[in-house]
Amino acid sequence: MIPQIYGNDPVLDLIRTMRERDHLPHAALLFGEKGMGRKTIARYFAMTALCTGVHAPCGECQSCRKILQDDMQDIHPHPDLIWVEHSGKKRGFSVETVRRICRDAIVAPNDGDRKVYLFADCDQMDIRAQNTLLKLTEEPPPHVLLLFTAEHRNAFLVTMLSRMMPIAVRPCTAEDCREALISQHGIEAGKADLAVKACGGNIGKALTWLSDASMQEMTRQTAALTEAIASHRQYEILRILAQYESDRSAAAEFLRLLDLQLRDALVMRFSRDNITGADAASAGRLSQNLTASRTRRMHDAIQNAYEALQANVSVKLALAALGGALLQ
Repeated sequence: MIPQIYGNDPVLDLIRTMRERDHLPHAALLFGEKGMGRKTIARYFAMTALCTGVHAPCGECQSCRKILQDDMQDIHPHPDLIWVEHSGKKRGFSVETVRRICRDAIVAPNDGDRKVYLFADCDQMDIRAQNTLLKLTEEPPPHVLLLFTAEHRNAFLVTMLSRMMPIAVRPCTAEDCREALISQHGIEAGKADLAVKACGGNIGKALTWLSDASMQEMTRQTAALTEAIASHRQYEILRILAQYESDRSAAAEFLRLLDLQLRDALVMRFSRDNITGADAASAGRLSQNLTASRTRRMHDAIQNAYEALQANVSVKLALAALGGALLQ
């Protein structure tokens, strides 16, 4: 039985259709935010490619059953689904690891017609390793399928991207996220609702939020900052933002939550439906004195701060600039 994959039905349909028409790419990149199921979909992709049933993936053939036993961490029973191990100082993929894969790719599959090499979480893949992979990615043996996952497409060189099929992984709906938490992970409804409010349709992030007190505190701070913006308390805005000056990744996540609050505030000017942010009450208060032009300015300020963080600009400077811009 193939496990339920929530959201991304167009991606799953695409994978099945490519298999049915015998048009699977020789290399594909699944990219999107952490926690949205990139590796789960990559495993589904591999199952579809390696399935020996009539309608792939059938979930019943020996190949499918082996992959269903794969836990994506320690247990990999299918000999033709190779999870490439992380290596090197940054836990990316070292040149030597890539060379070993290039040598192994020449060897024929063990069980069927294909071998699938899965490079998961490639955001730290070394440029030298990518250059070493270029030839294999461009002209792999006919039995080889290369799958990559990453948060961002720009983790790869342009020359690598031109040799693979990029497929965006999207969050599921809030309703699907709630159902997954309750039915698949045994989370009680009240806690599931809180996690969905904080994380939207990102199931992996919602599970982390439920077990991570620091993420729950970040949600509370997002609500507090929204209140401070609504009441024009500049000192409070700067005080809250200053708490994230020492952690670039936490600051980026905080900005994501704040942008969801801003989005909700604008939606609530017209409707109470489709609210996805961390705290509806504070978003509602912000919405009372929000105009379309001010929303655009605030969103642009948040986006500029986020891009500055990605460009390795000082976190302190980026957040200080944001604090001033939020009340303009």
